[in-house]
Amino acid sequence: MKRAVFVLLVLALAFAPLAAQIRLDAGVTIPRGAGLIDSGSTQLADLGEVLSSWIIPLPEAGIYYQFRAGPVKLGVGARVFTFILVSVLWPNAIAEIDFGPVTLMGQLGGGWFGAFGVIPFTTTTGNVLFPDLSLWYRFGESFRIGIGAVGLMLPDITTDTIPFLWYLGGKFSFVFE
Repeated sequence: MKRAVFVLLVLALAFAPLAAQIRLDAGVTIPRGAGLIDSGSTQLADLGEVLSSWIIPLPEAGIYYQFRAGPVKLGVGARVFTFILVSVLWPNAIAEIDFGPVTLMGQLGGGWFGAFGVIPFTTTTGNVLFPDLSLWYRFGESFRIGIGAVGLMLPDITTDTIPFLWYLGGKFSFVFE
C-alpha cells in the first residue's frame, strides 16, 4: 500500500504542469444513511433514528496540489475529518470533471492515519482505503452543495464486502495559483 501511494505521488509530481495550483476545501458532511456492497449487490442498512432523523454535521477539510490533465482536475494531498474532540487525517487523491455548474468528484485516501485533538497525536499505517464518489452543484466560483457516498475498504479482511455511508454536504473550494 505504501508503495502504491509513493508511486502515485511521484507520478503526479513528475507530470504536473507548471500551472499547478494549491487547493483548499473546507466544509461539512452530513451522513444520511448507510449501506453495504456485497459481491456486486447493494443493500441499504436500517440505522434507525441515528442517521435518518438526526442531523450530525462532521466538519472536514482537504488541502491538495492540483493540476489539469485535459478536462480532468487531479490532485494529491491530505483530508481531515473532525469529530470535535478528535480529528483524523490521511493522504488523499482527487479527480474531478466539470459539466457546467455540476462537478463529478472521485477521491481515494487511506494507508496512513494521524489522529490529534484531546488525545496526544498518534499515527498508524494500515491496509484501509476510503473511496468517495460525489456530485456537487457550484454556486459561484467557490461554494458547492452535493451528495455522495464514502466507503471503507479493508482488503486484509474482505474483498467482497464494502460498507458505505451516503451523505449530503456543503463546502467551499479555494484555489491559489
